[in-house]
Amino acid sequence: MNIILIEDHPLFRAGIAAVIEELATPTYCTEVSNCEEALRLINTGTGFELILLDLNLPGMDGMTGITILRDAAPATPIVILSATENTAKIRQAINAGAKGYIPKSSSRDIILGALRLVLSGGIYLPVNLIQPSTMNGNSDANVGADGLTLRQHDVLRLVVRGKSNKEIAYELGMAENTVRVHVAAILKYLEVKNRTEAGYAAINRGLAGILD
Repeated sequence: MNIILIEDHPLFRAGIAAVIEELATPTYCTEVSNCEEALRLINTGTGFELILLDLNLPGMDGMTGITILRDAAPATPIVILSATENTAKIRQAINAGAKGYIPKSSSRDIILGALRLVLSGGIYLPVNLIQPSTMNGNSDANVGADGLTLRQHDVLRLVVRGKSNKEIAYELGMAENTVRVHVAAILKYLEVKNRTEAGYAAINRGLAGILD
């Protein structure tokens, strides 16, 4: 697996490189300190399965870099590694095309789990920023202003976190078939075809307390 790590702090770069070597065997991590270097490598035809990007970089900042790198390598997922845990920045990064946002304060296990989720086609957001809605009484009967029930908000929150129907059912104490019904209703409501598109649509619309 070829990964490019764009980070200007050598110590953090070395630490992350050591962690991501555990993703697959073999893993080749190319380390660069700015987006311009990364873009030059990509434009030479070097293929990468994953791009890890800091937001605060010299020269071209990481937020601008998301768009430039996404256009240069549209099939390669971009994951942000940042010390910034501002929800507006996280939403901006996801809206720009990043497939994940990992705070630098995250543990080794969280980083590996997040990267595996993204590599499998999911979207990773910091768990501490995804809060469940408060449910009182019959949540299915309480429809929010956006048209989703509170229960559907909870299902959507877990869908965005990459949970399977079985995992959602276990976490919310529901039958797996009921989860399937909710997921189908959510996809129809958001006018999307799959769970990944649902994640993007939910973030764009600010639904289900995804980043609030």
